[in-house]
Amino acid sequence: MSTRQSRRAAVHRAGRRNDHKLQPTALALGVALMLSAPAYAQEAASSEQQEGEQPTELQTVVVTGIRGSVYRAQDIKRSADTFVDSVTAEDIGALPDRSVTETLSRIPGVTIDRFLSAGDPEHPSAEGSGVQVRGMTQVRSELNGRDTFSANGGRSIGFQDVPSELMAGVDVYKNQKAEMIEGGLGGTVDLRTFKPFDFDGQRIAASISENYGNFAEQYKPSASALYSNHWETSIGKVGFLVDVAHSELATRTDGMFVRPFFETANTDVDGDGTNEQLWLPRGADWRTLDFERERQGIYLALQWKPTDDIELHATAFQSRYDELWNEDAIFVGNDPTAVRLDTSQPYELDGNVFRSGRLVQDGDIPMGTDIRASNSKSKTTDFSLGLKWTLSDSTELTTDLQYVKAETRRLDSTVSLGVNVPYIDVNLTGGKPSIGIDEEFTGNPANYYWGFTMDHRDDNVADQLAWRADLKHSFDNGFFRAVKFGVRLTDRSATSIDTGYDWQPVFQTWQQGWAVIGDLPGLDLNDVVNSSLTHLNTFDNFYRGDVNAPGSFFAPVLATALGFPNSYQDIHGAAAPYYACCYGQITPRNMQDPQWRNVQNESTTAAYAMLDFAVDDIRLDGNVGVRAVRTENSASGFLIYPNSIYAPYLGAGESVPITASNSYTDILPSMNVRWEPVDNLIVRFAASKAIARPAFSDMQAYQVLSANPKDGVTVDPDNPQPLPITDLNLTGSNFDNPYLEPMKANQFDLSLEWYFDPDKGGMAWINFFHKDIKDYFRNQSRLVPYPAADGNEYDYLITQTINTGEARIQGAEIGWNQFFDFLPAPFDGFGISANYTYIDSSTDVPIEVDADPIDTDGSRFGELPADGLSKNSYNVAAFYEKGPWQIRVAYNWRSEYLLGVGANGYNGTNNNLAGDAVAWKLPVYSDEYGQLDASVFYSFSDNIKLGLEMNNLNNAEQRTIMDQNGAGRRTTSWYVNDTRYAATLRVTF
Repeated sequence: MSTRQSRRAAVHRAGRRNDHKLQPTALALGVALMLSAPAYAQEAASSEQQEGEQPTELQTVVVTGIRGSVYRAQDIKRSADTFVDSVTAEDIGALPDRSVTETLSRIPGVTIDRFLSAGDPEHPSAEGSGVQVRGMTQVRSELNGRDTFSANGGRSIGFQDVPSELMAGVDVYKNQKAEMIEGGLGGTVDLRTFKPFDFDGQRIAASISENYGNFAEQYKPSASALYSNHWETSIGKVGFLVDVAHSELATRTDGMFVRPFFETANTDVDGDGTNEQLWLPRGADWRTLDFERERQGIYLALQWKPTDDIELHATAFQSRYDELWNEDAIFVGNDPTAVRLDTSQPYELDGNVFRSGRLVQDGDIPMGTDIRASNSKSKTTDFSLGLKWTLSDSTELTTDLQYVKAETRRLDSTVSLGVNVPYIDVNLTGGKPSIGIDEEFTGNPANYYWGFTMDHRDDNVADQLAWRADLKHSFDNGFFRAVKFGVRLTDRSATSIDTGYDWQPVFQTWQQGWAVIGDLPGLDLNDVVNSSLTHLNTFDNFYRGDVNAPGSFFAPVLATALGFPNSYQDIHGAAAPYYACCYGQITPRNMQDPQWRNVQNESTTAAYAMLDFAVDDIRLDGNVGVRAVRTENSASGFLIYPNSIYAPYLGAGESVPITASNSYTDILPSMNVRWEPVDNLIVRFAASKAIARPAFSDMQAYQVLSANPKDGVTVDPDNPQPLPITDLNLTGSNFDNPYLEPMKANQFDLSLEWYFDPDKGGMAWINFFHKDIKDYFRNQSRLVPYPAADGNEYDYLITQTINTGEARIQGAEIGWNQFFDFLPAPFDGFGISANYTYIDSSTDVPIEVDADPIDTDGSRFGELPADGLSKNSYNVAAFYEKGPWQIRVAYNWRSEYLLGVGANGYNGTNNNLAGDAVAWKLPVYSDEYGQLDASVFYSFSDNIKLGLEMNNLNNAEQRTIMDQNGAGRRTTSWYVNDTRYAATLRVTF
């Protein structure tokens, strides 16, 4: 019997003496790593019977807790026929972290964003959101090997939406087999749940938790329960499982920002009568964000085995996620080129670049104080039916039918006041900025006016029907061991209603003298309308008291934002009498208006053939195959023409229906080889071609054209007249691209895995990977002609996602797991799991018109790394498990990575010192980040366990970095979040 054939069971192990000793090489490799991750391992099993030896009945040992999780994950890794890393639940409903997203971050090569949404550097998240595999966001999500997704415009589920309590484990596939569903160019994440036949008989498990965030100072409950059983009946073996989960969380985040720097000539520093050219920041601002989420899930599974040859299953899975976050934000809304340095106050410069001082401008500095609230609700429901039929001893048929429906609804509402402050003091000489304001001025309600309202609403629904069938025929001997064939058909539809961000001014400084009668403020905050809609925010315990408190500001209350549309109408209605022209009562956008609706359909037809092969004499096996898939897309939406009083000849806001269709075929070969030259040493190699289809949100047929006067063009707002086309900026926004095709990659993996103590979870590995990518997704700007109402065509500067250029990603993953049973008691309960990932990337993307990014002075940047890619990341997890105690301490770290280019607050249009209009877009990076988590559990018996789970014990500070040419590279924002605690009781029978 070969070593591979004698795998141990994942949970039940033979209790035999272990003669393996810690080898010096393993220890050296472990010391060299200094990293972390989930445990990985693989089924190895009872020892082979020596020739002539009588079989002996061995004692059965049930391995649970941390060890059980390590062993099961190692079993999966070792026996897999491609590159797989896993995290398994330590107990029923007990992944090592309290969210699936954070659990994934323990896996080598997997990193997560700690922001609420991709490309938004202003809103961090306590639990994290986006997931990248080897630096790529093109990640497929599966539930038990089948597609699952959210209706958020992407192709994968929001992993933060899924209750971790329902999971049996999470597997990450890093390369492809022909039988795998296409689309996981970065990787494929498979969320695994339990089935009734997974247990010996009846199983009952439950947990309750009380969660506490020490910054939000709120308690929130969590609970889960599972019941599973199966019975032998007259119609065969029947099993039933039900699993439910409910969890809540509340957190608080405080943040500070230093805004982009601009080259100015407004300040005479040396008193010679000539203004020097200085790089000054636009200003500084800060905010407090309160976050609450409620996550619910239910999972039902039925299994029926009427005969030994036939097994059927039916499952139903639903996850619900309800999120509300709101922030009180203080922000600058000034002309950045008008800022100057007050030289009558202390200041410090680094050459001609600002470091500290008082910022002022003529007419004071316009700032805004807003309440922004985002309330989103999402739901994903999955129904599946499956059949496994053993047609003969060598032939097996499996088939699945699945229906998935996902829904997402969101209101994003912002209501702002305005206040023109006399100055802003900013000091950047320390680790964190110090910000100062005239608090007597900002504490006076008479100095405020209503600034603007802005709503954004989404209502998205997507569903998919999928069917697949697979036939496998095995051979008794020879080189080829099995042949597999399969087909898969899908039909997905997505309807997205997106009103866009409807920004409506109430009073703005640029309206003075023409739209507003008299001077600002136009409204007194003490009147009847405003008294119930605002409050004084004193920013108590701001940044945990670690920075100079920014003072008190009036701001709208949460109910004002959530009171849309009535609160909006009250505000604009009260302001209407102050207008001389042009503005008044608003009408919210009608979500039933077809112009906000986008409908997309996608169907795929896939077929594959795959051969399994093996050479027993040299202990080599693997598979080779090819998958062919045909994709057909269609989209319908609207093109909206400009509605500008300065360009009536372009159009009058007409909405023109547009439709688009696209189709393509991909041939995807793959090969996986596994070789065990000596016992417990495995060499793997994989080569495949993979694709990642574009997100649905990037393929919408919805496009908006606009026309605005160029900076420096004089207009008469009291008597607006059409302008020549040369005086207008013609641009296009929300320009998605329904003709996008998949990103494609040739990818390779090579690894060496050493199971130096296989029965005790001891292993070390190194994995090298390489991806050559083409048809890269990149936002670029191009001049595109569009017909106008006057019969002519005019060029608009359109920014949209296109397929262009190439990229290369390569790197290595190193890992080590070991339990130190060889140490004397009580230290023999210690163990460690560590991993490190290195990733290098390069891109070759042709530059189009006004390509990103551009600095505020009009200068361009060099080549940027791929979005979301950290060059270095690691995990270190230390365990102690002995007697009733189970202790885990884990540290997760990643180096800086590019968040995006031109995010909110880091883009705009201004004139530079040469008088040229510059549409600037700055790259923003997430700085390196490391977080310490821990858990301590005590088992009162085999059935009852009580513990404390802790997150962010090191009170980690999240920072972002702004890149500029003239002003240099610098930290632009700082955030702190909660340290979270959860007291948890688990019961299992």
